[in-house]
Amino acid sequence: MCNDIGTGPNPATLPVWGGGHDAVMHNAAVLREILDAQREMICRFSADGKILYVNRAYAETLGRTPDDLAGQNLWDFVVRDDRDGVGAQMALLTPERAEVTIENRIDTPAGPRWTLWHNRALDFDGAGRWTIAQSTGIDITERRLLEERTLLLIEELNHRVKNTLMVVQAMAYQTFRGTGVPAEPVAKFNERLTAMAAAHTALSRGAWAGAPVEELVRNGTAILERGSEAAPSVSIAGPHAMMPAGLTVSFVMVLHELATNAMKYGSLSVPDGRVDISWSIDEARNWIVLEWRESGGPAVVPPTRKGFGSRLISDAVSRQMRGESSMDYAPEGLVCRIALPLEEAVT
Repeated sequence: MCNDIGTGPNPATLPVWGGGHDAVMHNAAVLREILDAQREMICRFSADGKILYVNRAYAETLGRTPDDLAGQNLWDFVVRDDRDGVGAQMALLTPERAEVTIENRIDTPAGPRWTLWHNRALDFDGAGRWTIAQSTGIDITERRLLEERTLLLIEELNHRVKNTLMVVQAMAYQTFRGTGVPAEPVAKFNERLTAMAAAHTALSRGAWAGAPVEELVRNGTAILERGSEAAPSVSIAGPHAMMPAGLTVSFVMVLHELATNAMKYGSLSVPDGRVDISWSIDEARNWIVLEWRESGGPAVVPPTRKGFGSRLISDAVSRQMRGESSMDYAPEGLVCRIALPLEEAVT
C-alpha cells in the first residue's frame, strides 16, 4: 500500500479499476482509507435502518468501531424524540428529489449531539420508494447551543423592553393624574408606547434580523382595529418583504401617526371614509415604496404648520431611516408616499 519510506501511496500500487479479484480488493481498501480519512461522518443504510457501512469518523462519534456498527439499526442511535421527524423527512425522498438536509440529535457517549446531515437516496424500488441511502454529517452542537443562548437573550431583551414601556406608561398616568392635564394627550402618548411594544415583539420573533412588512403595517395600524366601524374600511396589500431591523420601530411609529391622524382628522373620522395601504418593491434600488391613500373623508386642507405627527413622519423617514417621503394634501384625501431601503445603511 505504501512505498518503502512510508510517505504515502506508491504510484505503482494506485487503484486500477477492474483487472481481477486482487485489484478489486485493493481498490476497495484504498477507497475505505479515503473515506476513513474524512472528518465528516458517513453512513450508508437501507430503508429499514440497517447500517451497511460507516466510516471511522461516524463510528468514533458513537464510541464504536466500524465493524461494531455494521448490521446494527441506525434508529438506535437517533435521539428518540427526533425519530419521527427524521423519518418523515426521509420519506420525502423520490427519484426526482433524491436529496434532503436534516438537523437532528444522535446519542453518543458524551451525550446527545446535534448533527447536520446531507442525505441522498441511492436506490429505489419499482414503486419509487428509496431502498438505500447515504448520509454525510457534521457536528453542529456548538452552533445550536449558541442559537439557543441567543434566543434566550433576545426573549429576555424583549421582556425587559416591554416591562420598561409598561413602567413608562404607569409613570405617565401617575404623573399627570389630578394635575388638570387633559386625558387625551396622555392616552395618545400611551398609544405610541403600545405601537413601539408591538414593533419590538415583531423584531423578537425574527431574532432581531428584521420583520415582515405586512406584520409591521398591521402593527402600525392596530389602533384602527379597536373600532369595529373603521376596520372594514382599511385595505392592506403588497408583496412579501422583510424590513431591516434598524428601520422596524420607526416604520411602525410612522404608520401609527398616520392611523391616528386618519381617525381624528382624516378619512376615518367619518363613517364612509377609507384608507388603502399598498406597497411595492423598487428592484432597481432595492427599496420598498409604500403608499397611504385616504378617501371618502372630509375635504383636506393643507396644514399651516407642522404638528408633532407630521414632524415625526418626515424626520423619522429622512433621518432615522434614510428614506424619502412626500405628503399630498389633495382635497379628496391625503396621500402619503414613503420609500425606504431594504438593506441596513452602513455608517
